Parts: sequence; structure tokens; C-alpha cells
Amino acid sequence: MADVRPFRGVRYSSPTLNSALCPPYDVIGPELAAALRRRMANAVHLELPRGEPPAKYERAAALWRRWTVDGTLARDPRPAFYAIEERYTLNGKKRVRRGILSALGATPKAAKAIIPHERTLAKPKVDRLKMLDAVGVNISPIFGVFADPSGAARRAIAAGMKGRPDAAGRSHAGVDYRLWVVDEPKLVAAIRKALAPRSILIADGHHRYSVSRDHHAKTKGPGTDAVLTYLVPDEDAGLVVLPTHRIAGVSLLKRAGALASLKKARNLGALEALVAKSKNPYAFGLIENGFHFGEPKPRGCRSGLAVEWLGANLLSQVRPDAMSYTPDAALAVKKAKAAGGAAVLVKPFTVAQVRRAAKAVGLLPQKSTFFYPKIATGLAFRPLDAE
Repeated sequence: MADVRPFRGVRYSSPTLNSALCPPYDVIGPELAAALRRRMANAVHLELPRGEPPAKYERAAALWRRWTVDGTLARDPRPAFYAIEERYTLNGKKRVRRGILSALGATPKAAKAIIPHERTLAKPKVDRLKMLDAVGVNISPIFGVFADPSGAARRAIAAGMKGRPDAAGRSHAGVDYRLWVVDEPKLVAAIRKALAPRSILIADGHHRYSVSRDHHAKTKGPGTDAVLTYLVPDEDAGLVVLPTHRIAGVSLLKRAGALASLKKARNLGALEALVAKSKNPYAFGLIENGFHFGEPKPRGCRSGLAVEWLGANLLSQVRPDAMSYTPDAALAVKKAKAAGGAAVLVKPFTVAQVRRAAKAVGLLPQKSTFFYPKIATGLAFRPLDAE
């Protein structure tokens, strides 16, 4: 049974969020961080504050106290779900995604309904735990998806989006957000009822969910038994999962030739099309001294996903510190060239395939998926005593 609850969110007092939103901490590079930090009330000052530990955690905690005193942020009077609509364009196509911000249980019992699908690393978990200890707030939401075969959750969420939104804004990535506070008791009950029997697949935020569980086990403090979570039905037309391409700082061409049959492609677009259309689930693209389409020799893996096959075979001898990741194929090529290495294009897959893979093998390699767009930080915050 999924433990999904409303909570008393803390939100920006201004209903206009154009200057407030930022991405999650793990996708904010130095240039973007510098640009966002020029906006004095941007959520980046809490999500990824300037400086080194422990000063950056102390800075975030001090800023939280100041913003909640000076009126920059204000707490909603009643527990609520927050219905979120995102309008964005991907590959020239306009899309709409709808979901809710909620408090998702992080106790051992609640975790039985949670399906993680990616491995975590120690370093980001240490960082996020120290931030949570210092500020006492879920600053950015994790992202989860759930099956809604009857449509009950989608109907309840849509009912909460009637009338004028309570806040709206555009992110740096051009995603238009609208937010409605859903605190009407019947709608709250309908959402909880629709989600209760569901399992939640973590789409993004594995480190933060793990940290919330650890924090609760350590402190047992008020509100530590849940974590701020954005939830979207599997069936939502705007739910998109992108493959995360790999960039290796070493040559892979010789090894790829030993593991798969390689065929030259004209350019990046042609290579992407070959990988996407191939019936071989482990087909991949390799960009090194040209564009190469690879179809592995019969040698599968239990998940049926290319990311597991690549990690166990083509990339098995590449050190973690020599790897980087991006869902942008053109950027992968650029980074590989700069590093003097190779880019590996991963075959696209669906949410259903991710679910089956997680069931079959448990945890996939880090950065296996990229649910697009990332849910913004700054729509609502959840203090640990927010229920």
C-alpha cells in the first residue's frame, strides 16, 4: 500500500515563479548555477548554495530562516496536495504532463510499495543528508510514477486543476508550470484512495529517497517519515523517459568491434535512427572516429535493457571517474571529442520496460533513465514537520 499524503507546503508568497525555479541539484552545472544565483530569490540558493561544506549547509539553513521570516516564503494553512501542470516542447512536439506534489512515506513499511531502479553512490547521499540535517526541509521533490489503469487518479488530479492556478512560472529550460493547491477534503480523499493500492516506481531522486529513509532511521524526528515527491500516472500523455547516453574518456572502438557487429552511419541523425529502429534490444551507437551502429552478438541480460548490457560488457572496464552522462546526443558527441574518448548512444525504452527490468534484476546502473523534464525545485517546499 502506497503511503501518499497531503502536507502543509511552504511556497513563495509571489504567485509568479519565473525567477524562483531551478532544476534538481545533480543537473545544475557551474554555468547554470552562476546564472541562477544572480536571481536573489531563486531556489538554487537552498538547493545548491554557494561554497564548500560545511559553510554551504549553514548558508542554506540561515537563508531558509530569513525567507520564512521576511515573507519571501509562507506556509499554507492546511495540508494539501499540489496539482502541477507542465507544458513543454520536445523534438518540436508540444506536450503536457500533469501530476501532484505529495508527501511519500519513507518508513521501512512504506518502502515496501516503492520500486527503485538505479544504484546510488555514497558521495551525493552524504551531501544531501548533511543538507537535510542542516535545513530540516525537503527542498526538491523526488519524482515517482504509478499505474492508474482506472483513471481515478487522473480524474481527481484534473478536478483539482479547476479555476485559476495559485502560482505559475517558466523554468530556465522553457517549461511552463501551473500549480493549484488541492485541499478540498473530498478531492484529497479521492487522490489518496486512488494511489493507496499502487506501487511507486522512483523515476528520479534515488539518492534523496535513500537519504530520507536513513534520516528517519537515525532521528525518528517529526515528519522524517516521508519525503516530498512529485507523482505522475504511467498513462499520462506527457510522461517521457529518455535514454541517458554515456561518454567515456577512453577509446572503445576496438572493444566494440569484438562485442558487436559494427556498421558505419552517415551522421548523428542517421545513427540515432538506426539505434531507435533496431529490433535488437542491446543495439547502440558509438561515436569515435566516425559514427558506428552496433548490434551485439547473441549475449543478453536479464533486464532486456541496453544500459545493463553496456555496463556489463562494452563499458565494464571504464573507471567511474572516466564516465559522464547526458540525454542529449549532440552534447555527448561534443563531450567525447573534448575528452578524447567515445560517446555511446543508448537505445530508447518505455516506462513499462523500466518496470519490468526493475522487477527482473532489481537495480540498474546509475543514470539508466532520464525522465524529461526534471521536476523543478521551488514549486513547494516541505518542512519535516509539514503534516
